[in-house]
Amino acid sequence: MTNGHSLGNLARLVELRQRAVDRQLAEVADKQSVRERYQRNLEQLDSLCRNAGPSGASMAVFSLNNANYKQTVMQLADTHRVDLALHDADLALSRRALVEAARQREAVDQLLTRQRQALQRTQAAQEQKRQDEMASLVWHRRSA
Repeated sequence: MTNGHSLGNLARLVELRQRAVDRQLAEVADKQSVRERYQRNLEQLDSLCRNAGPSGASMAVFSLNNANYKQTVMQLADTHRVDLALHDADLALSRRALVEAARQREAVDQLLTRQRQALQRTQAAQEQKRQDEMASLVWHRRSA
């Protein structure tokens, strides 16, 4: 395998790793958006529960209806809190996967950079050797 071919393969691998990072970023952004929706819904449910106080009606039916309403809203809010906790755990896993994908991309990119630098050093040494040989030939021709 030639150095140029190897560098090309590494460059493609860096691109693939970058695509994986981009996919993970999009996934984390989507999950963060869902998390924010959960938060807004919980705030609205809490507000509904707080504002569902006694309306001044003295009839037992209204009180019972209000209590049932409050209990239903509180149960829904509890369900949302559980769902949010599960979603937060999933979001944390996605963030870890994003960090790992970025780490892998960076590692391959650093390897590519080192390989390119090594190739440049090799090419520079070969060029210097070629110039030295030409200078030596010219010196020998002038000496002769």
